[in-house]
Amino acid sequence: MNSSCLACRSEMSRVRPYRTDSRNGRRALGRAWLYECRQCKLVQAAPLPTPQELADYYAVDYRRGGYYGSDVADASRFPKDNLFYFNRGQSIAELVSPYVTRTEPRVLDIGAGYGHILHSFGRRYPNSTRLAIEFSNVCVDHLCAIGVHVETDPVEKVLPRREGQFDAVVISHVLEHLMDPLGVLRMVRRSLVDDGVLFIEVPNIPADSLTRYPDHVWAPRYDEPHITFFSLDTLRGLLETAGFRVEFCETAGPFYKDIPGWRYRLPAARWLVQRWMPARLFHFLRRQSFTKPARVQEREESFYQYGGFRIWIRSIARKSQ
Repeated sequence: MNSSCLACRSEMSRVRPYRTDSRNGRRALGRAWLYECRQCKLVQAAPLPTPQELADYYAVDYRRGGYYGSDVADASRFPKDNLFYFNRGQSIAELVSPYVTRTEPRVLDIGAGYGHILHSFGRRYPNSTRLAIEFSNVCVDHLCAIGVHVETDPVEKVLPRREGQFDAVVISHVLEHLMDPLGVLRMVRRSLVDDGVLFIEVPNIPADSLTRYPDHVWAPRYDEPHITFFSLDTLRGLLETAGFRVEFCETAGPFYKDIPGWRYRLPAARWLVQRWMPARLFHFLRRQSFTKPARVQEREESFYQYGGFRIWIRSIARKSQ
């Protein structure tokens, strides 16, 4: 296993085996366990996969199955082509905007996906400059189709070229995937202007939940391909170690519920049906009125709600002096 914590280099204690759900997930992380740092309490997977194993996973399995409606992203109907991402973008822009000090901000989204967050910032700041870092081919094509400039190099190469340039940096559901989250946060700090703001969203997976079975249809039932697992305290601690002052840190989104272990190990019904149903039939059923209650609505109130055992953590931070 890795000998020390990714954040503070202290020793770690074993918690449980890593839960995988796909062939490439088992190849990359099938030997891994989850460990909790004895000092800072951050939870991490070890041993870490190789860069090639992770690349194989992202190329094949990461967007397989249409999670969160990723299979129906459509530039011609953007931004309401995908109401899950639309709600996320709207709720994040609503939360972050009071912390942005300029009327024409320069905004960077690291791991921008289909661009719904950048779109929401653009609606609030029509004269903003928006940049995406994204390497998924389907997402890059989508971003280009909606007029977003995209960098496809790794974040570790892009950020050193952009020091002191951004008024706001967004890292939404990316930090938990990084092999060196502390190193990237330190680079992000250098890329911000002095009064710039960093927004982060990660899954809420505190250590005391790892041996239980918390569940929600929009939350990861299995661990793959996450490397780091955050709680409110450990995310705040990592930001402070990286040189940030945390302005806001709270759980967000819908609530978890605990379910029995046997049910947790069964495939989630929607993904199981979609995996075996012909794509045309699935998309036809998705458009019918009787399936509307199972779909994301144009405004999902839980995306705008905070506090309690919810499925995400959102934080806002500035450079510490």
